[in-house]
Amino acid sequence: MKLTLNAALATFGTAAKAKLTNVAATGEPEDQLRAPLERLILDLAELCGIPRDVVAAVGETSLAELKTRPDYAVTVRNALIGFVEVKAPGKGAQPNRFRGSHDKKQ
Repeated sequence: MKLTLNAALATFGTAAKAKLTNVAATGEPEDQLRAPLERLILDLAELCGIPRDVVAAVGETSLAELKTRPDYAVTVRNALIGFVEVKAPGKGAQPNRFRGSHDKKQ
């Protein structure tokens, strides 16, 4: 199957749903997104013409000067290109709606 943006997003959604709705075992909702998200990052890199083997999502990278630890630092060819902060399903992405101080700081 040819990789497309729709296919990458569908694969992410299917994998995330399978983990979040597992009746045999449950875990922290945010943590269930980690593996599907790592694959999505690689799929998106490939769609942008970046080889998958030069992309890394490094988990829980500390930013001491900001007193925070984003869920991922993303590198391409060992060069930092950005950070990803994951929020549990239902939390949304609007910081002004976050209730806990930890989420607001991040």
